[in-house]
Amino acid sequence: METVYFYDKDLKSCPVKKYLKQYLINNKDKESVVKRKQKILADIDAKIQYVQDNQGRPTPPISKPLHGYSCFEILNPKDAKTVIRILYFRHQEKIVLLYAFEKPSSYKTDRDKKRVDKQNKIGEEYLNIFKLNPKNYEKY
Repeated sequence: METVYFYDKDLKSCPVKKYLKQYLINNKDKESVVKRKQKILADIDAKIQYVQDNQGRPTPPISKPLHGYSCFEILNPKDAKTVIRILYFRHQEKIVLLYAFEKPSSYKTDRDKKRVDKQNKIGEEYLNIFKLNPKNYEKY
């Protein structure tokens, strides 16, 4: 299977790729920041590779179905209070990375739940857009 980024024609970008750009290293980063960014990117890449090796099938704890939605999620810790959620789904011979966002490690309020649900709905929207035009992607 091939892993690809969903490309949103309206945004003229790939949402997951755009999200991950914040972890690219720049010359002004301190050494501790560089190490943290490298670790996050390496962990995410390893999890995506694991999903690819398993034909995109959700395999806990690396990935799992997203309850109430048609896609799956990969979770990666950002820090003690925040988790990075990457939404993806399988389409033919592709693993399509749809959307990425940060969520609290634990939901404390209804407001948190609503915010996360809103983000999940964006991922589901991208899934539906991709199904209508499965050529909207860039290689991972």
